[in-house]
Amino acid sequence: LFYFYFCNMNILITNDDGISSAGILSLEKIFKQKYNTFLIAPLKERSATSQALSIFNRMRVEKVNHDHYIVDGYPVDCVNIGLHGKIFPNIDIVISGINRGVNMGHDVHYSGTVGAARHAAIHGRLAFAVSSGNLKHGYSYEREASFIFKLIDEYLDFFKTGIVYNINIPLEFSENIQEIQITKLGIRTYQDEYKVVNIYENIYEFFLGGSHLGSIPTQNSDFFAFQNGKVTLTPISLDTTDWKEFSELQEKWKKTT
Repeated sequence: LFYFYFCNMNILITNDDGISSAGILSLEKIFKQKYNTFLIAPLKERSATSQALSIFNRMRVEKVNHDHYIVDGYPVDCVNIGLHGKIFPNIDIVISGINRGVNMGHDVHYSGTVGAARHAAIHGRLAFAVSSGNLKHGYSYEREASFIFKLIDEYLDFFKTGIVYNINIPLEFSENIQEIQITKLGIRTYQDEYKVVNIYENIYEFFLGGSHLGSIPTQNSDFFAFQNGKVTLTPISLDTTDWKEFSELQEKWKKTT
């Protein structure tokens, strides 16, 4: 009965790159060999949209076939419609990715890939965000998808709802699941510079076009492990309270009363 339940689990696959991206298609190809898969993705790239959710704007949703949908919205919209739009059966697991480019450290606050998984975690589903350091055009990501399949298929009972499991896979990696490094979020650094064009009188056009990314590879961090060729798995809590600051502020306020 346990094996039967696992094989009949419903997995929602989404991303922030669009339904035709190689990463999402590789996940579907690998997982549908054993599980019920449902694919829902943004109409166009929606990177760095975090947990943006369309509340007061109407969205167009296109049914490609019985288990493929395109949403003219954000990654979180895709997850929300997949979970609550009554187009799919009840979803057990949400996998967001495979993103072309890593999401480590402070990236997780901006990432549409992680934002989609976080939304799934908030709604009580097992949630995985998967990103790859492989930026080659035309790359299939099937090796990465097979790795994620093995992780979830063989170690599902390791994971809990209410947590985002953020996974980053380096260019070259071992397929041995035992070599995954459990990490904490590292420290990302950003250097931003805008190109500014004066369009008319006091009207300007600002264009960022991406940031120059750096990192501080602290011990046991995702950056440290990734730079040493390890697949990183970072559990991200939904509770973002700074408990140290919470306690310190409590003590300071007590002294004022």
